[in-house]
Amino acid sequence: MKAVIDNDILLKGACYGLLGELISTICSADDVVGVLGSARFVVPKRIETANVRRDRAVALGILLTFLSKTEALEPADDEQRMAADLELTAQELGVNLDGGESQLCAILVKRALPLLLTGDKRAVTAIEKLLDADSRLTHIGGRVKCLEQVFATAVARHGYAALCLAVCAEPEIDKVLSICCSCKSQPADHETLLECLQSYINHLRQQAGRVLAP
Repeated sequence: MKAVIDNDILLKGACYGLLGELISTICSADDVVGVLGSARFVVPKRIETANVRRDRAVALGILLTFLSKTEALEPADDEQRMAADLELTAQELGVNLDGGESQLCAILVKRALPLLLTGDKRAVTAIEKLLDADSRLTHIGGRVKCLEQVFATAVARHGYAALCLAVCAEPEIDKVLSICCSCKSQPADHETLLECLQSYINHLRQQAGRVLAP
């Protein structure tokens, strides 16, 4: 399995209509991609409440088509216990790690998987702090890619104009991408877009340098 994907990226990619484009930058058509088994129930509900402008049925169709090509991951007992441990420790440290992210972390560690793609920057910084509290997380170092990293790679492969057009059609879905694509002003050019994305990536790397992938 090449990567596991969190619900946040599934939601945003589906709403933008870019789910395939984003994931194809990391995984080829032959690579197995994992998502939580609960994603097919959780993400559609989030689409129903998301602040979207397009027909929600379009986003839902994109999501379901993508999920049909993925492997549904169900945490084993030891993975559930580890996820519960991580959530408890996160609470004690005062950082944000929700149930989905904790399960994906446990699955990544227990199954020695190569990469976690997440749209939740708070989870990335939480995992960084948890590295010092739980030695089992050693495997996760350098194996997390944030949405901005995935989007930057997609820009290099698919071009910036179409991607920015999709983002600006749904400006409320992700504030950082909307800012980088200059959705409220003149459209961003290729260089400006990549510089903006890299600025956010660098900022996150300052907070989670051990966790974030190159």
